[in-house]
Formats: sequence, C-alpha cells, structure tokens
Amino acid sequence: MVKGFSLLASGLIISALLGGCGDTTDHRTAVQKHPGLWQKTAYGEVLDITPQRVQRYEFNTHACIKVAQIGLPQNSTEPQITQAQQRSKAQLQLTYAGEVYPHIYERKTTLPDVCRSPLSVDATASPTQVFEYFWHAFNDYYAFFALRDMDWQAQYAHYRAKIHDEMPDDALFEILTEMIAPLADGHVSVARTPGRPYFVMKDAPILRAARGTASYYLRYDMQLSDEQVFSELVLDSLNVAQQYLSRDSIGSFPVQQQEKTLLWGKTEDNIGVLVINNFSQYSSDPDADETEHLSAATALIDSIIAELAGTDGLILDIRNNIGGDDAIALAIASRFNTSKRLAFNKQALNRAGQGVLLSQSLQAHPEAYTRPVYLLTSQLTISAGEVFTLAMMHLPQVTLLGEETAGALSDMRFFTLPNGWEISLSNEVYRDAHGTLYEHSGIQPDIAVPAFTMHALESGRFESYDHALTLLGKDPTPQLTVEEFERRLSALQQQGNIPAVAVNIIHDGQSVYHQGFGRADELGTAVDAHSRFYLGSVSKTLLGATLADAAERQLVDLDVPVMDYLNFTIDFPTPLSQAITLRQLITHTSGIMDTEQVYRCNYFVHADGSSLYNRLTQSTACGEPANTELGHFFAAYLSQSGANYQPSHFVSRFGLVNNEAAVYTNIGAALAGYVTEQASGQSLTQLTQDSVFTPLAMHRSEWAITQPEGPVVQRYIHHPQTHTLIPLPDYGNITYSEGSAVSTAHDLGHFLIATMQQGKLNGAQGLKASVVAAMLSPQTTIPSISVERGFFWGVDGDKIYHSGDDPGVLTQIYGDLRQQRGFVLLTNGDSGNDSSAQAYDEIAQLVLTFSYGFTQAKTSQP
Repeated sequence: MVKGFSLLASGLIISALLGGCGDTTDHRTAVQKHPGLWQKTAYGEVLDITPQRVQRYEFNTHACIKVAQIGLPQNSTEPQITQAQQRSKAQLQLTYAGEVYPHIYERKTTLPDVCRSPLSVDATASPTQVFEYFWHAFNDYYAFFALRDMDWQAQYAHYRAKIHDEMPDDALFEILTEMIAPLADGHVSVARTPGRPYFVMKDAPILRAARGTASYYLRYDMQLSDEQVFSELVLDSLNVAQQYLSRDSIGSFPVQQQEKTLLWGKTEDNIGVLVINNFSQYSSDPDADETEHLSAATALIDSIIAELAGTDGLILDIRNNIGGDDAIALAIASRFNTSKRLAFNKQALNRAGQGVLLSQSLQAHPEAYTRPVYLLTSQLTISAGEVFTLAMMHLPQVTLLGEETAGALSDMRFFTLPNGWEISLSNEVYRDAHGTLYEHSGIQPDIAVPAFTMHALESGRFESYDHALTLLGKDPTPQLTVEEFERRLSALQQQGNIPAVAVNIIHDGQSVYHQGFGRADELGTAVDAHSRFYLGSVSKTLLGATLADAAERQLVDLDVPVMDYLNFTIDFPTPLSQAITLRQLITHTSGIMDTEQVYRCNYFVHADGSSLYNRLTQSTACGEPANTELGHFFAAYLSQSGANYQPSHFVSRFGLVNNEAAVYTNIGAALAGYVTEQASGQSLTQLTQDSVFTPLAMHRSEWAITQPEGPVVQRYIHHPQTHTLIPLPDYGNITYSEGSAVSTAHDLGHFLIATMQQGKLNGAQGLKASVVAAMLSPQTTIPSISVERGFFWGVDGDKIYHSGDDPGVLTQIYGDLRQQRGFVLLTNGDSGNDSSAQAYDEIAQLVLTFSYGFTQAKTSQP
C-alpha cells in the first residue's frame, strides 16, 4: 500500500490510467510502473514513487529533508529520469538525465521514521538543528573515520557545547570546517555558497608551494589567495610540459583557454606526451551533461592516440588531475587495453549499512596503444584521476612514476543541510582488481620521483619527465660541448652587457668544470674561478652553515626567545601567541618584514659612509653618514621608540602574527646573525672563519663588513636612458650578514661539495655531517616559496638552492642531492635592467642544462 492513499483511491487512479474507450494498453511511464518506497542503502536517500510524482528524501538518524519532487508523467522533451527498470523484485535501477551511471535502490515497506515529519530547507534554520544534521550525516555515512584516525564522537562532545541558536552564520561555519579539517579528505567539504566549498586535502608539495608563494608575495604588498597562486602554478606547469614538445606537434583542449583539460604532442626524439588535468570537461558546450562530455572525450582521445600512435613511448601526465567522471577515466584508459579486464569494485560501506557491490570493467580497444607508458602521478592526483590510475596500473606496458596519489577515491556524496548549505563526504570503498584499498594511503608509484618542485618551474625541467625519458632510452638533457656552452654563454653575456661571469660545475663531489668570462675591473683583468664576487643573498647559505654549527656546539638555542639576547625590544604591533625565536628568523617566519623606504638606506659606500641610494637617485632620502652599528639599526627599526619604527615593518598589517607565514626578509635574516653574535659572544666573522672558511679551504672568502683589502669584481648598474654601464663605488650593507659575503666560484664550489657530501671535501670531513643534515632539513612547518626552508637554504625535494640580487650582483648556488650535480654561478649582472636580467636568467638556465649534460673529463681542476 502506498502511504497516504487508500487501496480504493489507488485502484481508481490506476484504472483511469489504463482505461478509456476500452483501451487495454499500459500507458504508464517506466517510472510509474514501479510505485512504492525505494531506498539507496548506505547513501541516505529514499524515493517515494506514486503515479503522480516521485519524492526524493535525504535522511540520517537525526532528521530527514525532502529535497526534490518530480511530477509524473514527466515532460517528454526533458525527462528528469530517462530510464527505469527492475533488476530484481527487490531492486530498482534509475538513470537520471545527463548522468552516465544508474542509481540502484532497494524496495522498502515504510519510509524511515525521521521522514514521516521531514524538515524544510530554510535559511533561518537554527544552528543547533544544522549542527545535529551535519554531525549525524557524517556519523551515519562517512566510511573512513577509523582509516583517517578520527574519533567523530569526540568531535561531537568537543564542539556541541559551542553551539547556540544565537550564534552568527560565520561562527557556525567555522565550527563545521574545524570539525572536518583533520580528515584531510579531498572529498569532504562544506559550502555556504554553491560552487565555493571549504575542503582540506592531504598536504602536497604543490599545495605547500601555493601557500608559501602567496606568503612570499606579501613582501611586495600583494595579497593573493592560495587558489589564485595554485592556478598560476598549474599554468606554469603546463608551460614547462610544452617546452618538451616539438612546436609543430603541440595540441591542446580547450584551444582558446589558458586552463587546459588536455595538452599533447611529441618530443624531438619521438616520445609522446599527454597531459590530462581532469576527467570532466571535454565538450565545447558549456551546458553539456555527463553523457555529452563522455561522448566528446571518446572522440577527442581517439584522435589524440591516432596522432601519437607512431611514437616510441608515452609520458602520460596526471600529476595535476583534479578528478571528474569515472566513465571518462575508464573510456580513456581503454585506449591502452587489449582485453577486457576488471578495473575496480566499489561499495558503500558505513554505519548506515552496506550498499550494492558495483564492478567496473576496462573494455578492450582494437587499436590500443601498447608501447611503453610512464604514468606520472602526484599527491594531487585525486578522485577520477586515481580511478584512472587503478585502471591503468595493471596493464603490462604501464609503469607508475612519481609520487603516491591523494588517497580520495570515493564518489562525493552530497547532502543539503537544513539551512541550505551543502556538504559532501566519502561513503564508498574502492578496491582495485586485486582487492587492494588505496583510500587515504594513495596509490604508490613503481618508481618514486619528486613530482613537483618550484625549481622545476623556474628551470623549465621536470625530474619526472627527464626520468621517464631516460628509461625510454632518450637523453633528456641536451648535450653541450664545452665549446658550445662557452660560445652561448659569451653571447648571452654580451647581449645583456654583463661584464663578469664565473661558473663552477660540480659532479659527485668534484669540480668538473670551472671558468671565468669577461673582465673583473676597469683595467680589463680577466675573470676566472678565483675572482672574488659579492654574493648578495647567497651569503645567507654561509650564515646558515655558521648558525647550524653554532647550534650544534650549543652556542645558541634556536628556540629560546631572541629577546633574551637583545638590549632593545621588538615591538610587534599586536600581541604574539609565542615569542620570536632564532628558528623563525632563519626560516623567514618571524613576522618581521623589510620596508623599502628603510631598507634602501641600508646600502652605504665603504669609503665615506655615504648613502648609495642617495648617490644613485641624487636625493637626500637617507641620512648620512650611515651609522653602521647593527644594534643601532635594529633598535631604530624594531623598537617603538626607534627613529625608523613603523607598524608596517611587521606582518600584522596583513592580520598575521609570527610563525603564521613565511615572508622573505633580509632584515630578519641579518637579525639572526646579530643574535648569534650576542648569544655566542663571538663575532660572525670569527664564527664563519672557524666553522666554514678554514675547514673548507675557502681562502678567498670573507664577510665584507668594511671595504675588502683584496680586489673584488667591480659592480655596475645600467644608465636608465643610455643603458651604458655605470661603475658603482664599493658599497656594503649595514645588515651585512644577509648579503655582503665575498667569495669565489672556486671557494663556493668547496662549500657546495661539502654541503652535498654530508660535510666531506676530497674525502676529509670539512663540515660536521650532523651540521649539514640540520642545515638542509626543514626547520618549520610553515610553507615557503621553496616548499621547505632549512637554515636559509631553499629545500625542494632533493634540490637545494639560493639566489642573490643586489645592485650589480646576480648570483646562484644550486645542488641536486639525488644526482649529485650542482653549480655555482657568480655575475655582476644588473636586475634593474631588463636586458641584463633576461640575459642572466638565460645564462642560469644554460648553466643548469650544462651541469646535467656535462660529461667531458678533460678540464683543469681548481
């Protein structure tokens, strides 16, 4: 009996439908033929079907909401349910308009008790009602509390006491997001506004890089959201992938949009590349449904595979794949499959029960691509991207390379809350053909290679691509002879009007190439590997090594408040939840920022103490002569009574406190050097000499606190109108420890070798292995633009690096710990001149390429 109608009434209605002028044909629609109550077990959904309408309810053990009603018979031109058939007496299968996969319901005799008096969706619903519905929805249907180590009952006990009916929406939303955040499940979300959900994925390098980059740009007063930065990083990633392809082979979809679903082409040595960023957007029609996107995807992938059919192998890149539809993932995977096989099983399993077990097969394709395929995955590969990986991973020609996937495979089960907000959760368990579960842990690659680094975006080379190319028998790095390298470098040097360049290439603990280019001074002295250059911010790596050694010897404590060592105050404009420490200073998380108006007056001419800025701008903006006493500088800048103090010197102007964001700061770095001196009772000059310069035989290196006694490569800037070189007077920084070290390509090569070789140089222990390990290990959980931050070193997976930029100084030090390759690049380029800066960037790229492709052993040693 259908609830709400008598048997007589039901009979009259059916008779009316069947009767009329003796017509015995059953005119009922497919849906009308299956009246009754049908529940989708473990999904919190029930349908009440009568001849006149279908009512759809969402429910949990707390309450029920009627979320939709479909009138019957349906509009024949746009039916909401396109197919209805009984799988058995107890099971009904419905396919909704535009969807690929059907929904399976089980017959019930009564509505759930909570649906006898359903709630209405109302924006004024009480916070208590919303909270209870939210908590019970997760309690009943979320499948992975144990797997993700979440005590959901404890969450209720903790947060229920904070709920009251007078609280504003903002406070309620914050509580709901706090409750789900620890799950770090990319399929769990809460949305106040449609299409703008709050969710937390398991952390990944590219996500950390997005957060760190957003923080970095605060130094330029640019407040960018993590989402904005992430979108830019994905575009940068596509640009790097494109650089591997021959120009005439490149294809993409959509053609007219920057954000691509697909990018494909061939390398010069006939390896195919196919980048798939989602499994959802394949039709050019913005209003296309799932079935239309599937049809478009099938046609598109057929044409792409036809283009790539003759390649020697394929790099299939799903590192940035955000998911989509399983059907599209399987359709594309079938283009690599020669015989039908099980792709995966899935089943809803949760406190509410056990859903129908569903199996999906990978179909065979008569023209399958069977050459070697390297499937590149990352911790960002999620949802349908992981389903695609499940389908591909057991194919004989496929090798997984990169990082584990995100570990979020379940479809998103959406529920409407009583106030109209929307939540999603994971209620299904996916297993591969062998029965293995990958939720939370992710799918592990066959070959582990870092999938993403910020350095890769800057250098234009992906380690995963290069590794795959090597395994495919191709040389990923252009081979440059020494003659070709030197010819191209000299041409770029001339193009950018950079007078002096010095290079040192490191392989496996040895300098294998070192050379100077150009002139060191106005007299025309030739540059070589022993020419002394100012290092700019590369100096910070020497400061980091000194600090790591001082910490090892317990001369300083990284976590003691720096105020314990200072005779002036640091007057942060807002209350701090924790004291500023040396560890925060070395990771740029202290909350101290550089203010341009003050920092530019930091540069002074060694000979007379006059302001370099005043000279270059012909102004009197900076006081003269400079007071170079560091304590005076910091007190004036950081103490409220100081002459240069401003609240804008701190991240509080962005509503932050210390240890909340990594904002690169020269003044904060210099303060780390000063604190080290105060704590140890020794000068930084002596500390660095004892811990770094002497043990590593860096005989031509020093801190240029005053004018160096020996010659240093002349620094220049370009005239803004004529672009001719203007020699700069020998200048220094009051905050010398963040940028005023002087060294050579030879000496820094020793430092880089020891850093990459656990402290060893030519077999001898120059730096303590424990010091090097600490120096290169992440010293903060706060994301940095280099993903991780050691003792000032940028740490990007196996890559370590730092660059330097001052007037007339552009430098870089780089090491690849995995491949034991690196380089030192010192120049007197001018970042303020577009031509010089562009030439330097191209030189740095050339040196990186040369350092990986260099094989010639016949070169003189330093």
